[in-house]
Amino acid sequence: MKSKLLIDAGSTKVEWQLIPIDNSEISSFFTEGVNALLADTNHIRNILIQGASQIPSEYEIESIHYYGAGCATPSICSKINEVIHSVWDNTYCEVNSDLLAAARSLFGERKGIACILGTGSNSCLYDGKQITMQIPSLGFILGDEGSGAALGKRLISDVFKEQLPPSVKDLFLEKYKLTLSDILEKVYTQPAPNKFLASLVPFLKDNLWNPYIYSLVLKELHRFVKRNVAMYPGAHALEVRFTGSIAYHFQKLLKEAASSLGYSVTSVTMTPMQGLKEYHKY
Repeated sequence: MKSKLLIDAGSTKVEWQLIPIDNSEISSFFTEGVNALLADTNHIRNILIQGASQIPSEYEIESIHYYGAGCATPSICSKINEVIHSVWDNTYCEVNSDLLAAARSLFGERKGIACILGTGSNSCLYDGKQITMQIPSLGFILGDEGSGAALGKRLISDVFKEQLPPSVKDLFLEKYKLTLSDILEKVYTQPAPNKFLASLVPFLKDNLWNPYIYSLVLKELHRFVKRNVAMYPGAHALEVRFTGSIAYHFQKLLKEAASSLGYSVTSVTMTPMQGLKEYHKY
């Protein structure tokens, strides 16, 4: 059966979705994540091969729509396109950023401000067809406000600079059994420090009952809205929608942060895939 193949490639995981020509419901599946900006072509190809091996043989891939973290420039998108064609030769392929995936998923053909809050963070002004303006994310070292990496960074800093209440600090050290040396090594010498930082976010979610933790998360989400959403012309008159695990799991605080600055968050989804299925259906 002829099908479209959607690939939503995040840094933490890649979600794969078939859309058969009859638009029948097919469950998505996941493989290891990949960031096109950081990964070499061999690694990207191996991820694609992993995914291809899980597609039932009765489906004929008619077109591939790849949306990826790190697909920030035409040259990077071209690199991904070449790797895809090394796995699916002579198949139509379209490569775009994960930000365009978010915009299409959240708004379809409507105008608004589309935001991602996951391991990293990003946002754009979308006119219903294309991205017309983007406040740069700048990555987890220079930006990524409100992201899992930013939240993890603030948590670790507060743990070792004695900012957390002692009881909460003890809970953190008991849960993760990480020394200062362990953390410095993971952040400064090992691969994917952004993923490591984001992996600490469940601690924040489990301890939102503590006023200090609640305030830490709220302030970081406030920083995202103030330094990103608020920078778009006419932002107060536009719908603001979010996708991503951080937005989804902390949506109460996200809406509180946005409301304090005069913005209304009208939709929050865990991943862009459901909206992308609607956008790309036959």
